Amino acid sequence: MARTGLSKEEVAHARAGLLAQGQYPSVDAVRVALGNTGSKTTIHKYLKELDEEQGSAIAAGGRPSTISDVLHDLVERLAARLRQESDDQLDLARAELAEKELQLAHANRQMESELRTTREQEARLQTELRQQRLAFNIKQDELAQLSKESSRIATELAHTQQSLYEQLTNARKLEQKVEQLQAQQRHTGDLERQLATSIAHNERLGEQVAAMESALAPAQARARELELLLAQAEARAQVQEQMGEQLRAYLDRMAAPK
Repeated sequence: MARTGLSKEEVAHARAGLLAQGQYPSVDAVRVALGNTGSKTTIHKYLKELDEEQGSAIAAGGRPSTISDVLHDLVERLAARLRQESDDQLDLARAELAEKELQLAHANRQMESELRTTREQEARLQTELRQQRLAFNIKQDELAQLSKESSRIATELAHTQQSLYEQLTNARKLEQKVEQLQAQQRHTGDLERQLATSIAHNERLGEQVAAMESALAPAQARARELELLLAQAEARAQVQEQMGEQLRAYLDRMAAPK
């Protein structure tokens, strides 16, 4: 956890301690030396000021005594600049990756929530569809029974030669059956239209589910791309640090008295 009130003297003390140990005083290294406290922005600002002050002090004190000293000082500065730029690029890549991961996690949670809602709606519609199909089948059976009953009544009416009263009675019964049959047919037509509407709605929901699942693919691909960029940035930083160390070692050997 960062603390407030970090002073330039504290940064200078931590920097000097790292240099005395032969370590490069990067922002992260200084922050660790300070007990993992202080803002990285503040530490970076103080380190830059200290580097500038050191450069001014060297310039004011005159030229170094030898070319080796000049080269050594130049290499130190170049190595410090390379390390700082590498640290800045790495921090930027990490911050971008963290931001993208947060955005991806938020988008995934939102899409998963919408997908769950859509699937729940689909499940309810499937249940309603099954119930309507069952009711439709029952009505079809009733319609078949009524059709058989109507045929039976029509046959009986054709072959019955009873009295007028019986004929009128049978006629009234037949009319009632026909009215029931027509009512059942109208109700069956309503059920067929409801069934067609439910099927169309279910198909639209299926298309929405497929679209949401395909929308997750670009976000996942972008996350993999950022991970690759981070790995490449870390590899470049490691190579640059190794090159700086090798150059410093070479110049140290050149500067050493023979």
